[in-house]
Amino acid sequence: MLIVVPLTPQNLNTSIKGVQLLPHDTGEVRRQKFARIILDAMYQFLGLLDVNGTVLEINRSALEGAGIALEDVVGKPFWEARWWAVSDEARAQVRSMVEHAAQGHFIRRDMEVFGDLHGEKSIFVDFSLTPIRDDQGQVAFLLPEGRNISEKVAIQAELTRKNGELQQALERLREIDGFKTKFFANVSHELRTPLTLILGPVEQLLKEPSQLGERERARLVTVQRNARSLLQQVNDLLDLARIDADKMPLAYAHVNLTSLLQEIAAAFAASAEERSIVFQIDSPSELLVDVDRAKFVRIVANLLSNAFKFTHTGGRIRCSLHRVSNDRFLLSVQDNGPGVPTELKELIFARFAQASTDISSYGSGLGLNIVKEFVELHLGTVVVLDAAGGGAIFQVEMPLRAPQGTFVREMGDHAAPALHQEPDSLPGLPPPSLAHRAGLAHILVVEDNQDLLHFLHDVLVDNYNVTLAVNGAAAMAAVLQHPPDLIITDLMMPQVDGMQLIRELRGMAQFHHIPAIVLTARSDDSLRSNLLEEFVQDYLTKPFSPQELRARVHNLITVKRSVELLQGELASQASDVGELTAALVTHRKFLQDSLHALQLSERRWLGLYENTAVGIAMADGEGRILIANPALQKMLGYDEQEIRGLSLIEITEASERSMTEHNVHGLMDGIMPSYQLEKRYEMRNGGYLWANVSASRIPAVDGDGPWLAVIVQDISSRKQAESELAATQTELVRVSRFTAMGELAASIAHEVNQPLSAIATNSQAALRWMSRDTPDLNEVAAALNRVYRDANLAGDVIARIRNFLSRGGIKHERIAVQHILYDLLRMLHNLFQESGVQVTVLVSPALPNLNADKVQLQQVLLNLLINAVEAMREQAPGQRLLSITVTEQATQGMVFTVCDSGTGIAPEMQPKIFDALFSTKNDGLGMGLAISRSIVENHGGWLRLEPESGTGACFRFNIPLMP
Repeated sequence: MLIVVPLTPQNLNTSIKGVQLLPHDTGEVRRQKFARIILDAMYQFLGLLDVNGTVLEINRSALEGAGIALEDVVGKPFWEARWWAVSDEARAQVRSMVEHAAQGHFIRRDMEVFGDLHGEKSIFVDFSLTPIRDDQGQVAFLLPEGRNISEKVAIQAELTRKNGELQQALERLREIDGFKTKFFANVSHELRTPLTLILGPVEQLLKEPSQLGERERARLVTVQRNARSLLQQVNDLLDLARIDADKMPLAYAHVNLTSLLQEIAAAFAASAEERSIVFQIDSPSELLVDVDRAKFVRIVANLLSNAFKFTHTGGRIRCSLHRVSNDRFLLSVQDNGPGVPTELKELIFARFAQASTDISSYGSGLGLNIVKEFVELHLGTVVVLDAAGGGAIFQVEMPLRAPQGTFVREMGDHAAPALHQEPDSLPGLPPPSLAHRAGLAHILVVEDNQDLLHFLHDVLVDNYNVTLAVNGAAAMAAVLQHPPDLIITDLMMPQVDGMQLIRELRGMAQFHHIPAIVLTARSDDSLRSNLLEEFVQDYLTKPFSPQELRARVHNLITVKRSVELLQGELASQASDVGELTAALVTHRKFLQDSLHALQLSERRWLGLYENTAVGIAMADGEGRILIANPALQKMLGYDEQEIRGLSLIEITEASERSMTEHNVHGLMDGIMPSYQLEKRYEMRNGGYLWANVSASRIPAVDGDGPWLAVIVQDISSRKQAESELAATQTELVRVSRFTAMGELAASIAHEVNQPLSAIATNSQAALRWMSRDTPDLNEVAAALNRVYRDANLAGDVIARIRNFLSRGGIKHERIAVQHILYDLLRMLHNLFQESGVQVTVLVSPALPNLNADKVQLQQVLLNLLINAVEAMREQAPGQRLLSITVTEQATQGMVFTVCDSGTGIAPEMQPKIFDALFSTKNDGLGMGLAISRSIVENHGGWLRLEPESGTGACFRFNIPLMP
């Protein structure tokens, strides 16, 4: 920092930084005093040593920080001063630095010194020693400098601690992942024994001649097929566990891939013919490679199974194999199914990942992950691409030969056949239902798994008329054609799922009474409660007992028919009281059980009402409280008698009463069904309660009502925390700005000090030459040339610093302007509220993401918003208006406008407001708008003050849109 003291009558006799300026001082004495003032005003630590390390001069800031006087250190070794008394090691280090600097070396390091609280507290400084050379190039002096970096050191220590915690968490995560892998391996291994005992007897029963009927044989085939599917998933989990444990070896064999591919494809031929799929194999007559035969079979089988799964009937599948270079081959599997969305192309190779499509939603999600793992074990790669004309292409590229030194078995064309793997195909349509049998109830079963659909038909068909549907859309068509007495439906199905089906039926008056049973693998208590409460009559989790299903179906059919019978009798006013009484007696126990359940439910509700921490109140049409639970009484400070009749409108904070009255009347008039907002209530003790309030209308029942139900949640602690957080964030922004200014000042002072000192010296020399009786014009010209040279040098330094500031690295990223704008508004919420500023935000809909530096863009907006608030301090509270507008323009990109209703900027000041260190405020730094313009221009945009913007000031800037 440079202090310039103009020679005026006022300062000819004054004191600055303890230095007396007297009228009778000679020019040389006055220059020496000026140098003392400059030295004492320098930032933090600056001094001058001789080549032996003896102290010649130290500035005032350094002396005050250590609590010493200049005479305490002048003429003494620098390393013996108070600053280095923190340790003998520090003194030794400084002495060693002085010796190296005396040899002409620049020395710099971070050190701990006594430099705060008058030498009672240590700080960390960025300390350096710079050798100063004379005109002959010899080291004449040493220049010690220091800058306080205690905060930086503390941050680095905290960062080191956080990194240590993160490393510990990572190690723990790895340990947990290892436990998970071991658990999967153990469970999978244990499952193989019971699966073997299931498959073995089933296969024996199917092979041996017996009296099994067609129905029993179909049941055994279903058991066999699903047990094999489960065994395959168990094997997949075991393989993945081995891979994770690096215990999956490769048994390389020299095989003809063409023959092997044809063997694998043969297993899919029947499925292709059944569904009229064109299945094409394209390969050379012979391709000899080194692969693990079993794992390559799994790779091809999984890819073909995936292709058959997502290819519609009548589609096309092409499998090709060919050499792509001297040492690699390429396997491609192409289908014309729905393809893979771009965002899922990487995800589908992850474990347990599945593509959510209208075709299928079942599977373990391990098939493609097994492919990826086995391919990478072979040092190959697998990718998925979009096929021309639609569909997907999976490409596997692998080496032709095993790694050098690997044992490879020789296998001829007559090796053991490839493992057979049935493809996952789309569920076919169920067999036609039996002819309608009079007197039997009609049940509609909706399930997309073919085996389970056949099983449910088999369980129910003996006692009911059963109609089958493979998804919600087919079920809706069946209901419209022939309404059933009961619906049994799965939840997760393609096209229209079970939840959509039930919702649509409940919305149709002619079908809302049909009972429904949800049959699902999702064991979710919350979902179960929600469905039973609003949509369905029963909820059964897979796996289930056939006997239990029959019992539940029987109960629901009986209840439905009984209800229909009673309704019919009452509507016809029948006189057969005996028959009706018999039916009522039969259901007496059912009614008693229902009454008990109702009483139990009422007791539970009363317990919740009395003991919950959330306030609950019932109010009349004018907002007067009728009843309130103990929690609300405690929140507001009233007892049970006092709170009755209290008006919710009147205890609302004064500024929000009109809005509360509008909301209450809107609810009671049926204009709005409910509302939720945050507001303040006046408590009995005069304080305020911040609350999250939810209100809804309860319709009138038997002429009683309607009522207003109000739920009150105390959020005072949260509001206080938000206020404290906002204050902390504001303080952090302020400190950040001052820190940046301090660093800038230090940089300019360090770089510009020497050329300015030279200018001062040469200027004085020119004045001396001019003051002679006979001025020596040659010497004056030479001095002025040196002044001109040093002025250019100072200008170059300033230009370099400005160029550095204006071209600082920008971290471009895709950002949503709405998010950063609303983050800033939340951060400044308390400032706006305390300043009485009303904020209006107009953001164009569907704004594209912006390619910019998020932090720098936030800094620009923050500077403009804070300047706007400060410009309106003198306005009346009701007149402080701030508007923020963001629009997209074809030629300008994203345009931001910030306008205030303050006093505006005087015309004579407007050309200077973007200059560094110029401010319209008494305590302003004058850097906010200059830095903001540099940031915007670095992004390729402009920042300007709009002319003739009316009352106040209006700033506008743009950020061009980039691809």
